[in-house]
Amino acid sequence: LIEVARRLSTCVRDGDTVARLGGDEFVVLADGLGAADAADLAVRLRNAIIPPIRVDGRAVRVGASFGIGWAECGMSVEEVLRSADQRMYVEKRSRSKVHRRAG
Repeated sequence: LIEVARRLSTCVRDGDTVARLGGDEFVVLADGLGAADAADLAVRLRNAIIPPIRVDGRAVRVGASFGIGWAECGMSVEEVLRSADQRMYVEKRSRSKVHRRAG
């Protein structure tokens, strides 16, 4: 988890935030991104965690699913996170079974 957080942190701008919500869930707060920039960020984040991570001398691969959400005026933090979470599950379901694997 520490290495995943470090890798994710290398992909964001100064002022953006990478935070672990719990378990193996992370959130990235990146203000002022449009849809194309957010999609590019998701690709960079995914590419950052593709290389194997060394754990006790073994190479371990992790995977990730991303959900992009936008805050609108009056939305609570919980609503924004719920929106991103719902989009993440849409992405997971849309992937072919060939590209699904246990992380």
